[in-house]
Amino acid sequence: MQHASATIEEQLLLKAIKEECPWESLPKRLQATLSSKEEWHRRVVEHCRKKRMQWNTCFARKICKESEYYEDMMWYLRRNLALFPYHLAEYVCRVMRVSPFRYYCDMIFEVMKNEQPYDSIPNFSAADALRLTGIGRNEFIDIMNKCRSKKIMWKLNKSIAKEHPIL
Repeated sequence: MQHASATIEEQLLLKAIKEECPWESLPKRLQATLSSKEEWHRRVVEHCRKKRMQWNTCFARKICKESEYYEDMMWYLRRNLALFPYHLAEYVCRVMRVSPFRYYCDMIFEVMKNEQPYDSIPNFSAADALRLTGIGRNEFIDIMNKCRSKKIMWKLNKSIAKEHPIL
């Protein structure tokens, strides 16, 4: 029964977002669920960000600044290893100075830094990254192996330096 009521509340929430209802106009049931005006604003921005909506056509424009919205969206997309938002490229490339190439380079770097496997990148993102950067599965594995061997050598050299009295 709890699940059904949550679904109804989610539907009410989505309806309120689509109708661009301010906090004061929300039904009391939704206000009770959301605890505060800030929580409502957070949920609105989160919904718009997940749907990858343009700032000037979504409800988020009434809640946050354009730059904050797009920075938050790009962080969210990169964290989730999502496709570059080509439909937002005019703002992202021109204002934020983030090209698709830079986006995928940063994404691949983060995956490597966290020592995640190449397969953790979704197929469409991996295909687009390969198209733009030339880094596919084999290149990724080769780079990771080279980095690991250098890391091991660095640790080895550091431990040798600690034991040597002159160094």
